[in-house]
Amino acid sequence: MDMNKQRTSIDLGKLAIYILKRIWLPILCAAIGFGFMYWRSSKAPDTYTASGTMFVTNSNPNLVNYGYASTSDISSAVQLVNIYTEVVKSEAVMQRVLEYRLETVEEDDAEQDVLLSQKYQGLTTDFIRGAIAMRSVNETPMVRVSCTTLNPQMSADICNAVLQVAPAAIKDVVGAGEAKPQDFATIPVFANTRNDIRKGIIGALVGTVLACALLFILFLMNKCIEDADELRINYTPPVLASVRRCKGDELDPGSFLLNRKSDMDLTESYAKLRMNLIHTLGDKGKTILVTSAVSGEGKSTIAANLAITLAMSGKHVLLVDADMRRTCQSDIFYYDSKAAGLSDLLVGSSKLQDVVLYSIRENLDVLPAGPVPINPSELLESEAMKMLLSELEVEYDLILLDVPPMNIVSDPLALAPLAAGALFVVRQHYSDHREIRKALIAAEMTGMEMLGFVFYGEKLKQGSYYRRKSYRGYKDYDRYYPQEKDTI
Repeated sequence: MDMNKQRTSIDLGKLAIYILKRIWLPILCAAIGFGFMYWRSSKAPDTYTASGTMFVTNSNPNLVNYGYASTSDISSAVQLVNIYTEVVKSEAVMQRVLEYRLETVEEDDAEQDVLLSQKYQGLTTDFIRGAIAMRSVNETPMVRVSCTTLNPQMSADICNAVLQVAPAAIKDVVGAGEAKPQDFATIPVFANTRNDIRKGIIGALVGTVLACALLFILFLMNKCIEDADELRINYTPPVLASVRRCKGDELDPGSFLLNRKSDMDLTESYAKLRMNLIHTLGDKGKTILVTSAVSGEGKSTIAANLAITLAMSGKHVLLVDADMRRTCQSDIFYYDSKAAGLSDLLVGSSKLQDVVLYSIRENLDVLPAGPVPINPSELLESEAMKMLLSELEVEYDLILLDVPPMNIVSDPLALAPLAAGALFVVRQHYSDHREIRKALIAAEMTGMEMLGFVFYGEKLKQGSYYRRKSYRGYKDYDRYYPQEKDTI
């Protein structure tokens, strides 16, 4: 039988829900990004920009080959700005700017020429190249030259040096056109606006994008089951019921057992599981395996509560702790974990009537696992196990075998030929698609009949009708839900 359905597309709806459930991460990253960029911007030193203009014309008819219409065409001069910018920022021109002679006024009013490099020690051509910018003014032949540094006087001096050197350099290098300074730079009085808020917003956007990208990667890497629909979409066996995992003490497995105070939705979900199981089972047999892919998925709790629910319906039920390697039912029903049980029956050291815990609940008996044997798998597939189940099926209406996880040991596969089918427990946010597929493939190879999934989760959608605790008024429930722990 086909156990798997393949799905390769990304569910955008589930992706959106996945991100919305973790919206705190994008919000946190946005806040961190905003704060960091705002702090960095506010701590940055003030900068000063000085600017001047020059007028450029094109007088070389040879430039027609470059797509310019005529020497009098203004648009051709505008297009020359990009060429002029590269020329001005060349190393040769930057060196001329660095060696430009400035006029300074001394205390005795005597004028003296000083090189730009002498006035500002450590000034380099790379620094000047990064500090200046050239652009056309409103798509006209007017070019604005700007210089931004930390020193207002330096910004003005560099800008004016460029305006003085650029025209001759352009004419020498390009061999065409003409550039004339129009307005020289003055020393800026006010520092440039830092736009701290704007940079903070940019940081917030970057943080949000990075957080969403991280969540997207985690979504693609996440192989855990989120809801029961994933089982319906990806696998052939039906989902018999979705059972909410009730609150309890992790150190006390018995606290997860159904009791008189259990919510209606919890009790009804087990009732639904009981009815769907009986309908699916039909006349296939009386022995049912309860298993999962790996440990920790709640199969023993499901098996115990399902056994109680079946007993409540009037059926005579036997719950067998068939996990002889790691007994669990003793912790749930509070009997001695060292009590004789299944392993003793299979090796012939005990009789059935001596090891079965009769009437642990009304209509419910429990067969303990017994001492850990040397060869559990061999015992489970032995003729003694086959004869034992045949005997039990005569006495009981249904037999639930709580067996180990399928991907851990081979015990469930050994019992496959002896059982009518198996219930496969899947835990929300815990069970892995890869482990589920591995278990289903093993079941298919051994001919195990997979009756269906039981989806076991903490967060399940329930109607408001089931939010009430209304089972307290039903009679005779104390027979199944005693008030105190029973120690046997």
